[in-house]
Amino acid sequence: MDNISQYDRNSERGMALLGVLLITLILSILGLVSVNLAMQEVQMVADLREETATRYLAEAGLELVTQWFNQPDVKQGQPGELLGKRFNLVDRGPSFFDMAGRSQFTGTSAAPDILYDAARPADDRLLNDPGTGWFAPLYRLGEIRTLKVFSPQRADLLCTVEVTAATSRATRTVSLQLAAVSLRPIRSGVQIGVGSTTVPFPVVLHWGSAKVNGDQLLPPVADVPTKSLLAPVSDVSYADMGRREDRWFELLLAGAGSFDALFAPSSAIPSNIQEHQEPMPGLHLDRWPYEDLKKYAKAFGTYYVRGGDGLLYRDGRVAAGTGIDINDVMRSASGEDNRGLVFVDTLDQKPPRPDNLGTVIIDVEYAEGVFVINANVHLKSYRVGQSVSALSPPDMPGGARIAVMLNNIHVNGLLHVAGNLTYEGDLRLFGALVVQGAVSPITAGARPIEAWYNYDFSRGYYPGLPVVYPAPGTWQERY
Repeated sequence: MDNISQYDRNSERGMALLGVLLITLILSILGLVSVNLAMQEVQMVADLREETATRYLAEAGLELVTQWFNQPDVKQGQPGELLGKRFNLVDRGPSFFDMAGRSQFTGTSAAPDILYDAARPADDRLLNDPGTGWFAPLYRLGEIRTLKVFSPQRADLLCTVEVTAATSRATRTVSLQLAAVSLRPIRSGVQIGVGSTTVPFPVVLHWGSAKVNGDQLLPPVADVPTKSLLAPVSDVSYADMGRREDRWFELLLAGAGSFDALFAPSSAIPSNIQEHQEPMPGLHLDRWPYEDLKKYAKAFGTYYVRGGDGLLYRDGRVAAGTGIDINDVMRSASGEDNRGLVFVDTLDQKPPRPDNLGTVIIDVEYAEGVFVINANVHLKSYRVGQSVSALSPPDMPGGARIAVMLNNIHVNGLLHVAGNLTYEGDLRLFGALVVQGAVSPITAGARPIEAWYNYDFSRGYYPGLPVVYPAPGTWQERY
């Protein structure tokens, strides 16, 4: 019995040891599996981090090219005129597209119009140098291998942008097609649709040309600025100049210019006033199509209709308590408060006619943006305005532009009026004034509006508005 009992005890000890070994083995296997899973998880996190980094880099490349299009000031190493508007159409001015609507970009991914390749040392410095490269803030993430711009896949688009980015573990290529906002260039600082033979020219202009579609009574000949390449470039008002002159000022009239016979019976028309431009060679006023403007305002700006109470209602939704005064819509707090494209529709939301315009009164100290007002406008200001940093036009194509601080500016941008414009006060504008009707002061003998032309408008660049935008549904990505 003792032997049998001892055998049972030994057997039990063996079974216990075997159980312990099995449990240890199972725990070891589970530990190994857990470590392996943890290592795989770490690897997956690292791979995900690398893939995310490459995506950020590639997207940064797309954003950089979009920024190049939207900001006309060329910086070191940027492609400059390669991204400028290469066609100059008679009826539309500078354009990305030719007369047949074909994009200026004709290359392919294999032979792009614009290529930056990090395999070339000079391009690598532009792209990836940690101190001066375009992507210097992101250099710790990886590098940009190639940046390309070439033809679009759709005929109505502008171009394809393709960027390849790489990190130590991942490479990714993304591409996007860009569409162009086809707002026509404004090539003259003042454009008036209806001249006057009773009111002297109501706007004095610096830095550009003015156009009047008709006959126009002129101010006394001593008050007409002459054109001289030696004229100073400054913010000084013509009224404060001993001799009124400007490097760029011209006045083009569809009809005839005349002086009041009582004050200037025998004055000759100055050489920088060009009469009888219609029908040849043509006045070429810059007209923005109503429907296009409305579409762009809804997509990229703000669109308003007018209610019976005279207030503005955003997006065409007229509801009690939601109306806004036009001055609150246009008023900018400072030089950094651009209102973008503001479109105020006609009374019946149809193309402008004399019977659907009505009248709005604008009285703000400072307004910055592109303001398209489908109404008759009464503009007034007896306030100081704001100081605005501006660049003069170049004296010659590709020439340098002079930086000037313009003081007491009330409107910085474009004021586009579908009807007539009346005004009062001492008004100063930087940008352009386009009035399809007539312009006149509310009281006889009032000082004219004084304007400085923004040369960037001649190239179709309007602060607060994109030049290009990503075309929906064109994003592609490959590893």
